[in-house]
Amino acid sequence: MSPPKTLDSVHFGGRWSTSPLIVGTAAWNGLAFSPYQTWAFRRAELSAFAETPFRARNGRKVTMAPIRTLPTRDSGAERLVPIATRTLSQLLKDLGELPPKAVVALVLCLPERMVENSAQGSGAQRRRVEQALMRVLEERGVSKPLLHVEPRGHASLAFALIEAGVALRERKVDVAFVGGVDTHYDPEVVQELLDRERIFDGENLNSFVGGEGAAFCALTRPDVAKRMRWPVLARLDSVATDREAATEDNDIPCRAEGLSRAGRVVSERLREERRSLDWWLSDMTAEELRVHEFQLAWPRVAHDVMPPESTLDFLSECLGDLGAAAMPTGLAIAVEGMLRGDPAASNCLLTGSSVGGARGVVLLSKET
Repeated sequence: MSPPKTLDSVHFGGRWSTSPLIVGTAAWNGLAFSPYQTWAFRRAELSAFAETPFRARNGRKVTMAPIRTLPTRDSGAERLVPIATRTLSQLLKDLGELPPKAVVALVLCLPERMVENSAQGSGAQRRRVEQALMRVLEERGVSKPLLHVEPRGHASLAFALIEAGVALRERKVDVAFVGGVDTHYDPEVVQELLDRERIFDGENLNSFVGGEGAAFCALTRPDVAKRMRWPVLARLDSVATDREAATEDNDIPCRAEGLSRAGRVVSERLREERRSLDWWLSDMTAEELRVHEFQLAWPRVAHDVMPPESTLDFLSECLGDLGAAAMPTGLAIAVEGMLRGDPAASNCLLTGSSVGGARGVVLLSKET
């Protein structure tokens, strides 16, 4: 699946339509077992970084942000399946009862290596994850859950939320579980990244620290939330996707056009509604291309809506690169932060930049 060639965006709430509501979140990563713990440990500036058994060419052990409660010898799908199923199960447990006869959808974000025509190993991992998560829903009594997969990596959540949000608005779905799972704790993944000199080996600073985790949210319409007496944690305001031509695999100059265009969709709405951008949570890593892109996009998007007292945050500082789980984890952290007033924000912009060029932005707002 290739990223779109043009800007795509959807607004909810305001003069457009009723906003989908976030009524539950769950997360598991190398730092914590829940959204609250993740928010609290990041606030305390704790780190999930640790040495792994993988060795770089220089002989050093590769540093990652692994989930250390999982067996050290497990890798790939042996980690993806329990990470994903535990996280979705926790969300279902927290929600309690689901609406009777509800149409339930699972919208799943996965790494780019898991496209439908991917190599045998990645394709098999994708099928195992999909089957395991569908089984979790069926065991909770969900009849014939719908499944939609977005294997677009870091920016997947934006595409997933457009799919889920529109389906909710058109009443094709009553409840959507949207989230992602990813891991770099996989010999084949690590080897490819070492060959491309992208993963941190203790020396190369133009690289990233790999991470792993999953996060899911429950999205529904206001009438369903009211009927089920679910707490409203936040609302979905705007989503936009685009494409950046420059990647690590070509020599095209990075102009940050994709992230800038998608971000301006949000900032133009905020300006129109006379709101400020209170919190920007980015998946940017230390890779030079990613830093350069963000440096170009930030002033274009935020110059007229983001005052000096707003918060600028980066997920990878404590959690490593979470890949397809980055934006879903950011959503869980954003909901937790807005609820607890730290940072003091009434909205949060999530941004994701996939290796293959897809770009996504999501605007969440605190429910008042």
